[in-house]
Amino acid sequence: MNINQKVIRVDEVSKDLLNVFLEPYKDDCKYLKKAQFQYLDSRNIVDDSQINKQGLWLIKADFSIAESCYITDTGHFNSVEFNICYNQLFYVMIAYLLENQLLEVMKHWDLEIYKRRQLSDFLIVKFSSAFKKPINSNKFKGTLSINKYSSRRNLIILKTSCAFSDDNDGCSEGDVTIAILDSKLETNIDSFHKTTVA
Repeated sequence: MNINQKVIRVDEVSKDLLNVFLEPYKDDCKYLKKAQFQYLDSRNIVDDSQINKQGLWLIKADFSIAESCYITDTGHFNSVEFNICYNQLFYVMIAYLLENQLLEVMKHWDLEIYKRRQLSDFLIVKFSSAFKKPINSNKFKGTLSINKYSSRRNLIILKTSCAFSDDNDGCSEGDVTIAILDSKLETNIDSFHKTTVA
């Protein structure tokens, strides 16, 4: 993910959108506080091979974890919190893309359909993360990009990258592939290992 890619427009994600799509989380687990969607300059992308390096869309957010929801305070951002924060950022990004009709492969979805299928039809099929320097979980930022999308049969596949950082050079990053069940028909997701985004 190239987080320094030129941004040509920034749009605040509405609080209403955040509230609706973070609603499944308990109040003390709503770590994402505000988000900005960033429109990237794609004019210098020559071919598809550059997309994975640059990203199609980018969202940035402020996070705060006052207290861990599952363990005594470790004093730093950990792998479970990484996963939760990724999920929240991903859910909000998809909501924004659908609200603004930006994601061609999901053009037949609207926010009502998405809300109904938010938990049941989104699966993590590949997840990797790396922690380069401890992050202060009280205040940090997150960035997520969708690098590539495709569809096959009744599946939509999104390849994403994310990074988290704080003001003291704390840093972690990861790559996540999401499969979306695009039909209520029985779907075979081949050899993908299924883990529900939650």
